[in-house]
Amino acid sequence: MKPLLSRVESKKVDKAAAMLKVLAHPKRLAIVDLLGKEEKMTVTEIYRSLDLPQAIASQHLITLKDRGVLSSFKVGTKIYYSLSIPKLLDVIDSLE
Repeated sequence: MKPLLSRVESKKVDKAAAMLKVLAHPKRLAIVDLLGKEEKMTVTEIYRSLDLPQAIASQHLITLKDRGVLSSFKVGTKIYYSLSIPKLLDVIDSLE
């Protein structure tokens, strides 16, 4: 009997599950949704827009960046965040 999932398919499923797990937090979903509306934002812009404490916003941004959901770049003293995977917005939209 053949296994249902090949190794490649299994890795793809595991990666998708890990990505969905990261997005399972409401504040992280809000950050992704917000960055879907804006091309790029600083930490300050994000925490003010979502009415979050700066430390909490930073913690979520780091988690999202570490998991490959967000990318960042520095301009002077500011760090800007943007979506690495814009198609994640389709996932959020499909749940509405």
